[in-house]
Amino acid sequence: MPEFRRGIAGMQSNNGSGGKQFPAFCPEIRWQNDREEKFILFLNTIDDIPTVELHTFIPVGTTKSGKTKYDQFISRRDPAIGESADDLSDRLGRKAVARALAVAVELEPKYKMVNGKRRPTGFEVKTETFTRKTEEGGTEDVEAPLVGLVVQSPYNFYGWLGSFSESTGTIEDTPFQIIRRGKDAKTTYDFMPFLDQEVDFTNLISLVKNVSYLRGEVDDLPSDDKEAALRIGEVMLEKRLSELTDKDRYTELVTPIQEIEDRFGGSGGQTRIEPKADAQAMVTPTNGTTNGSDKFEQLRKMHEGV
Repeated sequence: MPEFRRGIAGMQSNNGSGGKQFPAFCPEIRWQNDREEKFILFLNTIDDIPTVELHTFIPVGTTKSGKTKYDQFISRRDPAIGESADDLSDRLGRKAVARALAVAVELEPKYKMVNGKRRPTGFEVKTETFTRKTEEGGTEDVEAPLVGLVVQSPYNFYGWLGSFSESTGTIEDTPFQIIRRGKDAKTTYDFMPFLDQEVDFTNLISLVKNVSYLRGEVDDLPSDDKEAALRIGEVMLEKRLSELTDKDRYTELVTPIQEIEDRFGGSGGQTRIEPKADAQAMVTPTNGTTNGSDKFEQLRKMHEGV
């Protein structure tokens, strides 16, 4: 495994510069709409969160229904990999962007009335139910915890979490309510920490076997629920990093690409250039909203995690 830049120091560093069968799709936790809110708990410590040069929204083929499939790759020039060439940048003109990655679970708050108002007084891991095929060719309804990667900017999103970790508390012990504000490059996030609130990990530990991406990876967990949850976060993060840095995977999926269509109105094979970090709004409470084009938002929210 390459040696990634991790923790607050990594976030503050100078960032931004048919074949093999790959594992199941890695789930992600995203805020797709203006004013969308989620309660989450991170399953990695701030010091374990890597910051990488990430190629996002790369077309790598089509689905059975004919829709384009997209994937992500860490630049071969990322300091953790240290190669001198990166095909996506050199041949296809695709710019890598600085992103920090961490695993989190979505939470369901437990409420009670305090001075006439509903207040969260504890949390449990949120689940979803979906239908999947069985080995016998039938289908079954499955319940699974909502656990996934949070892929966000190390400047505005994770920058706030880094400051919180330095001044207030550990992110793996603090549930957060996070609300998205806006729809374009000026998107901001409001963070509300819930200190000293209990989290019930039962749904995560008992149902993690139904998360396809982790099947067979977390069969032997610690007996302590919190330690088991952190172990799940560690396994998911390291597995995804291993995929994103895999040279064979990169070569097999990227080499066939002839060009990456500019869906944002530019020319040639060049793709959209990300706004500079200092042009992005910092994470501060705000009620303002901004509107981007529907097409821009549809493409961006699918893969860029902002």
